[in-house]
Amino acid sequence: MHSKLMAGFIAACMIMALPLTSVAAEKFPTRPISLTVNFGGGGGTDTSARILSKAAEKLLGVPISVSNKPGGLGTTGVVDLMQKKADGYSIGVATYAPLAIIPHQMELPYTPADFDYLLAYAQYRYGIFVKSSSPIKNLDDLVAAAKGKDLIYAASGYPQPFAMQRISELKGVKFSHMPVKSGSDLNVQLLGGHVDVACAIVGDVIPLYKSGEVRILGVLSDERMEDVPDVPTCKEQGYDVTLYSYMAIAAPKGMPADRLETLRKAFAEAHKDPEFQDVMKRLNIPAVYMSGDEFKTRVETGYSDAERDLRAMGMLKD
Repeated sequence: MHSKLMAGFIAACMIMALPLTSVAAEKFPTRPISLTVNFGGGGGTDTSARILSKAAEKLLGVPISVSNKPGGLGTTGVVDLMQKKADGYSIGVATYAPLAIIPHQMELPYTPADFDYLLAYAQYRYGIFVKSSSPIKNLDDLVAAAKGKDLIYAASGYPQPFAMQRISELKGVKFSHMPVKSGSDLNVQLLGGHVDVACAIVGDVIPLYKSGEVRILGVLSDERMEDVPDVPTCKEQGYDVTLYSYMAIAAPKGMPADRLETLRKAFAEAHKDPEFQDVMKRLNIPAVYMSGDEFKTRVETGYSDAERDLRAMGMLKD
């Protein structure tokens, strides 16, 4: 009798222990999360990602270790992320161009469908600039000048050339693209008179605008920008051309749905953090929030649009 009671007691303990073991296994996160930034340290992408991660780790209850994987126009970090385990402990910054544009320009092992997206947390906004001494005062002047000569424009990567291509198509003119490595290089080329015009991230050129060294012909957003409220949009001037790019956080595709939801909620809340918002204002980068699903749709649409634009520019072969 004693042995039967003991056996029953042990069996009951085992049954009671099963749910506890299951619950413990499902808890997430229980250890540090690693986040890779697909550009080098010190820039806007790196700084913003670190501040956002700092806010998110308070909500998740574990540290978020940030490291940099620059190279390949932002694709090296994205490739590295794709190869990580889809368990929620490896996430990374995946900016718009390496996802939607550059896969058309070089051989890469991924497409936008190879990732789960937590959120887009910032939006790059663009404008068209000339040196303040230029006789070109607005977009109509720019088009008129392009009809008389071959105008050279500077752009530090994509999607900036797409805006110039669309203006070319709208007005039947042609611009020649001079690629530069960075926003600072672009400013040197513009101020030095080596290019006639530039298409750039507005935040990179605002200091020169405020000092009176450059003129903004138009901003490529749907509405006027808070930082330069007196500058009209290109749409206001009759040019239906807009251009946006994004900073986002992604993960290797296939993590458990509950872990993805946990990360999405934490980073969405972290996006509201006052320190993060203040840093983004200082960087002149709008802290625009977009859900992971919304960003996925935006990237997939952009992937198709980029193919069309690159083909129109003669950069893709059939």
